[in-house]
Amino acid sequence: MKEFDYSSWSLDTILVHSSKLTTVTNKSGKPAVDPISMSTTYLHDNAEVLDQAFSGISPSGETTYVYARQGNPNAQMLEKVLATIERGSGAIVFSSGMAAIHAAFLASGLAPASKILAAQDLYGPTIGMLRTIFVPMGVEVVFHDLCSPDVNEIIKEEQPDVIYVETVSNPLTKVIDLDEISACAKEVGAVSIVDSTFTTPYLVKPIEHGFDIVIHSATKYLGGHGDSTAGVVISARNNITEQLRGYATLLGAMLSPFDSFLITRGLKTLALRMERQCNNALEIAHFLQTHKAVERVHYPGLSSHPQHELASRLLLNHRYGGLLAFELKKQNREAAFRFMDKLRLCLPATTLGDVYSEVSYPPISSHRNLTQSERQKFGITDGCIRLSVGIEDVNDILSDLDQALQS
Repeated sequence: MKEFDYSSWSLDTILVHSSKLTTVTNKSGKPAVDPISMSTTYLHDNAEVLDQAFSGISPSGETTYVYARQGNPNAQMLEKVLATIERGSGAIVFSSGMAAIHAAFLASGLAPASKILAAQDLYGPTIGMLRTIFVPMGVEVVFHDLCSPDVNEIIKEEQPDVIYVETVSNPLTKVIDLDEISACAKEVGAVSIVDSTFTTPYLVKPIEHGFDIVIHSATKYLGGHGDSTAGVVISARNNITEQLRGYATLLGAMLSPFDSFLITRGLKTLALRMERQCNNALEIAHFLQTHKAVERVHYPGLSSHPQHELASRLLLNHRYGGLLAFELKKQNREAAFRFMDKLRLCLPATTLGDVYSEVSYPPISSHRNLTQSERQKFGITDGCIRLSVGIEDVNDILSDLDQALQS
């Protein structure tokens, strides 16, 4: 099969035909779906060839494998697809989203006396990682509201070495101005990192907006079926990609062949799933906005959202994501639990981005390890519910939410 520049295809087409990006060949006929290479070790013709294989590249330029912790054909396939759709120079897959975040921080060049400027609305375990792993290393971590109109002044005043944000915050769906953040980062010489899990390349490609490093918890929308755990870091620069691969190997965080296969399979329907989930989410947000049991709805697709104009400019395909949050009028744990226990279609789950709708209660899940005062500071009330909208018929989702809210 002759070489072709698949990057000229649209995102939807690349995702469906991702197997064409693989370098694996078979003269007896190449399978349309790449096989799963479950081997721990890889054999070579002789010791000289084995010695060359440790470099990772054969004399002919093909990728070589020696031991599964250093990589495998299925992981390489997934990495090539993700780098292509994110417009990065390279991608490295990891055994979880948290492993990916950890490696991204390490590859950013953090050292004692370095400073991280982070958005205050980060995913709870990410805040926990910064406090328990990097602060004891001597890294200064500063949290600010980076959705603030004064973000330029904040960055100039802090003079950070690394800036870390999320495209859309969890759970209140605050939207980050990627262009302003990346421009400010370049001005002060900081490495810019963004967790783009909630938006996926279907809605935004942060490298095109000037970011150095993009992270996804591939467990969520990229895999999309709730059957695999993975993370990925996509870099705008080759030197960072090589550092990331080194960390994946040394930390034992490489993604297994089977999970790589599952995430690759999930990518084939990413565009279709995101289209349905975004459409459903917008309709549900409008419904909740008028419900008598709901105090407030957080969704970028609503004109009442503080960053609606920014989201409309930043996000592609005229869509705003599949995640929203809302606050019950009864602002207490008992009311939240009654609501969740009444659900019959929507699943009470701590994850998101799957084909089915999932509801979580941030005070006991994503932000469990923060104090109540910290949650209140971030705007996460005791009546806050996060909803990851699935691909079910939207009327069935609405009916389930309505009957549960009656409680």
